[in-house]
Amino acid sequence: MKSILLSGATFLTMDEKSPRVEALVLRGERISFAGTLADAHAIAGPGAETVDFGGRTVIPGFNDDHLHAVILGDHLMAPDLGGLSESEIVSLLRERWKDAPPGRILYAFNWDYPSCPEPRKELLDEAFPRNPVILSQFSGHAQWLNSRALAALGIKQGGDDPRKGQVLRDPDGEPTGVVRDLGDTGLSKKRFAEIFFDRSQREERLDLALERFRREGITSVQDNCWFPQPLSSYGRYAKQGRLTARFSCWSLGRQAWTTPTMRAAFSIGGALGFLPRDWIRPGPVKYFLDGAFSTRTACLCEPYATDPRSAGAGSSDTSRGMCGDISEPLAELEYLARHRLQGAFHAIGDRAVQIFLDAFEKVAERHPDMTKLRIRVEHAQLVRSEDIPRIRNLGIVVSAQPSALGSPEKDLKLLGRERALRAYPYRSLIDAGVRLAFGSDIPGESTSDPLLSIHFAVNREGPEAITPLEAIRCYTRGSAYAEFTEDRKGALTAGMLADFVLLSADPTSAPSGTIRDIKVEETWVGGRRVYRREAPT
Repeated sequence: MKSILLSGATFLTMDEKSPRVEALVLRGERISFAGTLADAHAIAGPGAETVDFGGRTVIPGFNDDHLHAVILGDHLMAPDLGGLSESEIVSLLRERWKDAPPGRILYAFNWDYPSCPEPRKELLDEAFPRNPVILSQFSGHAQWLNSRALAALGIKQGGDDPRKGQVLRDPDGEPTGVVRDLGDTGLSKKRFAEIFFDRSQREERLDLALERFRREGITSVQDNCWFPQPLSSYGRYAKQGRLTARFSCWSLGRQAWTTPTMRAAFSIGGALGFLPRDWIRPGPVKYFLDGAFSTRTACLCEPYATDPRSAGAGSSDTSRGMCGDISEPLAELEYLARHRLQGAFHAIGDRAVQIFLDAFEKVAERHPDMTKLRIRVEHAQLVRSEDIPRIRNLGIVVSAQPSALGSPEKDLKLLGRERALRAYPYRSLIDAGVRLAFGSDIPGESTSDPLLSIHFAVNREGPEAITPLEAIRCYTRGSAYAEFTEDRKGALTAGMLADFVLLSADPTSAPSGTIRDIKVEETWVGGRRVYRREAPT
């Protein structure tokens, strides 16, 4: 097997024993040597291929700790409503959907309250009287619907609301058209069936997502795929050499049609060889404990700072978000402990995190070994200071997404200045010794670009900013730990997978304000270059 010798770069290894090296030697999909250039030449031998990176910087490939690959591709194919007002949205969609056949469900994404504060169903009814319309809010935790879509969900004036979530109504009890955190509905299941179960639609969206990952230096993703069907596409792409990011694949809850089916799919796929271990692996079981800041459904200890109406809410809004109790996480954590499974719990607000920790401590009394399962809390955007040591002591991984820092003005409005400055408590978590991983939650956030997210984490206002090296470590070593792959991902050392990114500058020495301007020049996965940036013309 021919070796490849890489040199002419600053190699940031993320290995504390040898943080920078002069050269790497690749053999097959792995790094066989990392060290001095002289030793690299001796080990690679005279027949090795040599690559000089021209004085740029190499870091381990970014590992996105939480995203939705197929849904990202779906968003990339649909109208983007970001930054548009109600009237601008309707105008855009009238043109885009002018030939839509009657009855087809129409989808678009990314409207948000700052530019679209009071969406009403009547605007959509007038424009699209013959089609159900579903417009997803920025966070994915709210939808703006027309009357046909509301009727399909059984929502009407004077009717009962669904057991889960919120239906916003005006003072007369008329639904406004906005719903929040309803979970799976007949309409959402139909959409999932279209994009997840139909191979051509699924793979069309997967291709778009993979192209995005290559361009942004993302070599591994921890994917909320939720269904076993995408595994067949991931496996086929891997066998054909078309899979350019490594996947861990999550189940949604522990319903009979997800977790056992997913486990069986991995067992059969591994036995038959079409789910190669280093490319596709099972991830955690996903649960939801609250919603999001922007929809005022994240569960907080203290009320939101703004009047509900200023955030576009209706009379059914609650001042502290959608808060459950300890019973749900208690039952699910017990299930995970008994079956030795990793779980990932969506908890954005400080009260949701507190409820989760209270439940964890109760279950850990009966199952002390569950602290080794690397149970994850996803997002943890607001955490009480007294809960951070509890997170560390229980062995919980915080899976965070600094992409959420991209709209600080919204957090100031919703949380108030004091809470906004201590939200996303990365400095406190790192200083306390908590295992911290980074990702994007794309398309639930506005960007999947790791360098932009690192820029946000480093340059944010307040005491919770971290260093560029710490942010890179969270995006590499931290994310690998979160998925039990730290033995083969997240560092440029001998024996690790040869997944790395060539950058135009060193984020650890460049002026911090310029990190967002650094370019991904090349992306390598398994010792193979899968992306090269075209030179500007």
